Amino acid sequence: MATTNKESVDTTIMNEEVVSAEEKKAEAKAANAKAKAANKEAAKKNAEATAAVVKDAATKTAEKTKQATKKAADTTKKNVEKAVTSTKKAVKDSAETTKRKYTRKPVKTVVLQYMGEEISGDVLTERALAQFAATEGAVSVKTITLYIKPEDKAAYYVINDQYTGCVEF
Repeated sequence: MATTNKESVDTTIMNEEVVSAEEKKAEAKAANAKAKAANKEAAKKNAEATAAVVKDAATKTAEKTKQATKKAADTTKKNVEKAVTSTKKAVKDSAETTKRKYTRKPVKTVVLQYMGEEISGDVLTERALAQFAATEGAVSVKTITLYIKPEDKAAYYVINDQYTGCVEF
């Protein structure tokens, strides 16, 4: 019986060791599960913290971009206003200058006086046009140039840079 008691004690010890090993294994699993849960929680908190940092950085960048855009828009607006003002002034000045320079053409009269005789340039022009109409008929007159030669008592004409003739005083 002494072997039986010893075997029974050994078996009991072994059973206790197996139970202890299983309990340790169960405790290890539980600890492992707790560690995984803690890791998940830590990862979640880390992700939330990272998201918060990224969101904060994005907000700051957006605000800086907004301010820079506003500043650029203000600068552009000021430049456009300056350009419009200077253009309006230039147009106004140009209009005033044009009014002053080119108001009305003066009326001109050409009168030839030679050796006691006097004849108007308008009379010579009318005579030249009448003679031209009599000889050429329906040709329209665009330009006329008179060359007056008092020594010949005549005016020579060129019409449309093509037709020539002579009229006497």
